[in-house]
Amino acid sequence: MKVIGLGVLLALVVVNLLLAPAAAALDCRGATPLPSDLALTAPAPDVPADVARFAGAWSGAWTDARGDEAQCHALIVEEVFANGYARVIYSVAASPTIGSGSPRAFRATGRIADGLLRFRLPEFDRPALVYRLDMDQLAATFNGAGHAKLSRATDVAALDCSRAHPAPIAPPAGVRDRLTAAELQAPAGPATDPIHNDYFMPVGAAAPPKHALRGTLTVPPFSASFTSLGCAARPRRIPGFSVGFFTHGDHLVPAVRDLVPGTTLILSPGRVWSEPGDGGLSRASFAFVIGNEINNGTHNGLATFVFDDTRVSALAVQIVQETAPWAKLDYAARLPMTYAPGAPADEPALRAEFTTEFARQTPMRPWPTLGASDALAGFDGDTRPADISANGLVMDGVLYVRGCHTRYGPFPYCREMRHGVFSVTKSLGAAVALLRLAQKYGDAVFDEKLVDHLPAGAAHAGWDGVTFADALGMATAIGDEKPERQPNAPFADENAPKMMRLLVKRTAKEKLEIALSYGKYPWNRGEVLRYNSAHTFVLATAMDAYLKRREGGGAHLWDMVRNEVFRPIGVLHAPAMHTLEPDGSRGVPLLAYGLYPTVDDVAKLATLLQNGGRHDGVQLLHTAKLAETLYRVSPTVGLPDGSRNRFGEARYHLSFWSVPYRTATGCFFQIPYMSGFGGNIVALLPNGISVFRFADAYNFDVDSMILAGESLRPFCAPPATAAAPAPPRVALTAAELASDFVGHVYVFGPQRIEYAPGGRLWGSLAEEVDVGTWEITPDARVCRSWNMWDGRRRRCYAILRTDDGWEVDVPGRFTRAVLRRAPAAAP
Repeated sequence: MKVIGLGVLLALVVVNLLLAPAAAALDCRGATPLPSDLALTAPAPDVPADVARFAGAWSGAWTDARGDEAQCHALIVEEVFANGYARVIYSVAASPTIGSGSPRAFRATGRIADGLLRFRLPEFDRPALVYRLDMDQLAATFNGAGHAKLSRATDVAALDCSRAHPAPIAPPAGVRDRLTAAELQAPAGPATDPIHNDYFMPVGAAAPPKHALRGTLTVPPFSASFTSLGCAARPRRIPGFSVGFFTHGDHLVPAVRDLVPGTTLILSPGRVWSEPGDGGLSRASFAFVIGNEINNGTHNGLATFVFDDTRVSALAVQIVQETAPWAKLDYAARLPMTYAPGAPADEPALRAEFTTEFARQTPMRPWPTLGASDALAGFDGDTRPADISANGLVMDGVLYVRGCHTRYGPFPYCREMRHGVFSVTKSLGAAVALLRLAQKYGDAVFDEKLVDHLPAGAAHAGWDGVTFADALGMATAIGDEKPERQPNAPFADENAPKMMRLLVKRTAKEKLEIALSYGKYPWNRGEVLRYNSAHTFVLATAMDAYLKRREGGGAHLWDMVRNEVFRPIGVLHAPAMHTLEPDGSRGVPLLAYGLYPTVDDVAKLATLLQNGGRHDGVQLLHTAKLAETLYRVSPTVGLPDGSRNRFGEARYHLSFWSVPYRTATGCFFQIPYMSGFGGNIVALLPNGISVFRFADAYNFDVDSMILAGESLRPFCAPPATAAAPAPPRVALTAAELASDFVGHVYVFGPQRIEYAPGGRLWGSLAEEVDVGTWEITPDARVCRSWNMWDGRRRRCYAILRTDDGWEVDVPGRFTRAVLRRAPAAAP
């Protein structure tokens, strides 16, 4: 799996744990989340006693630096095997002092040997857990440090904090029975359970609003008590806001559309209306986003209130969707809010801008208007719908949205929903900025040396000669981790501890010091792909300095992008993360991550790129350089990323990944796509259609979206003379699979896989192991499912015999993997 974007985001499980004796006992009943399909299996008779002793449920707590029990922890050893493999569930509760603040549960696979159970969590940095039996308890360490003591739990259900999670409330049935005017006018109260999102929109016989709102709405800072499937998360302090709003027809418009100063909050337009049961009041709702000062994670929310000309009710808010896989959190509450009538500053200009923005919206049509086909139905491949925030495609200037999804119904403000897209920012931010500079000042800007635009003496000699293009293409030859060309480890630096240190720094000076501290690899720039978000930040700093040198100290890189690229195409609001400077001055745009686009923004930007950087007859981006960036000049630009499919080698160039693809008519393309942490994808197809999916499923499957786009319009014209068809390739029959394929050990690169008799699957990769199951289907497919790897997805393969092994083919996908027979001993 390709993990693209940020590396070690935030110490997402347990951090700052030190070896220390426990000092205080926590009551961990009902504190840890457990999966609903948990199933304990008693050890089989052939399981050795020293392995079998680990089986069962265990509960205890991690201790903090003082030695106090600070975080409840459950370990469920669901099943152990004679070879020492073990299927486990690792679960931690929210803690006020350690960890990420969110309750989390992971399925993992470990191995028991020499009296120790070892496994790694399926996270970015693969944190290592070790457990040993200590009398009748388990003693645990986390990444070689930390300390926990667990005792056997006889009542597994009693450990689960999600048992009391309420069933989702159905959408309203024509009569408002939630968020009534009386409820909204009652004093603000504690957090409540979320409800269906449709309650934040008109219910029943709605009519135009009876009042206009022009003034400042103020919500004081508050503590938000989030939950995850009913399990309490660490409360978060939210700074609140004081922002001007005005009604414009049946719209409610906030005066501030960027990040609200001093917060990570972004407000978006909403609606105003009235309902018969509101006692003569008017009603409003709007969308908002709560972000994060350190990473690009977002939590989308809805807010509603009732009002008249002089007063407003409490503000009901709800957050039930995110692009933040480490914090899938819900929140609902009524917050105190005050209203100060009075025209917002620059109201005429704001109204005119909103009128323009509304008129320039990309036309949006329902997904079913595209027609029905297997390719369109399979648009998202095996990405779980619950993990998708928004998905769709752009064709001929029209936006077709498959859905804007949440856990409590569709998001009603789909067009206003903002998405933290992580490293998609490298393409829509950094690449667009450099292409604009090239259009203004010539394409020689790609060859500008970074050191010529960085503080004197800040970079060591290894940076000499590294260009803007090298940094955008991740070809700097700068880095610390795994200094071997082969096998290449493209993400060695991205997923290393230094990246964590860079992420948490806030000022440009601090970030730049870390970004420039990486060493020099033993190869030259332009030779090996080593993905590192720090290099994009160095580039952003250098581009900002280059612009100031050209246009004066008052110039700012992100202002240039917004005013000279985004606004002309109709993207009037483009909030982005910047460094946070102690004197309150403008920071540097991060550009490695930090954009919060809407589906409408993405439609307009993708269309600009598809059109060669030209809009309304004006060339905004450098034509030739953009064509090169999108693999339209040559399919072999950039550097190989180490992955292949049946059509060839994937590459990375100037912030764009590519997937090789050959059509049925023989046309070959390197299809460019943008990719961000968690599974945010935007691909630019050769037929002018752009496809996108914003999700946090850790699934980077582009194939299914490409095939869906191709089903709507061919990628190329069929040749005048059809080439002779290739001889058919014959897959193994079910009988051949049973006799020749299963029951053996195979190697795929560093991975070893045994299709053991009885449908058991054993796997090992470096220090990790996994266990799974396989079966042969009547249509001669080998279907497998791992306990941990590949997101526990079930995949079915056709198997073909080749000269050098067995080719594993995923029908309807581009995957090609060759398994080679290994010695028959289990891994």
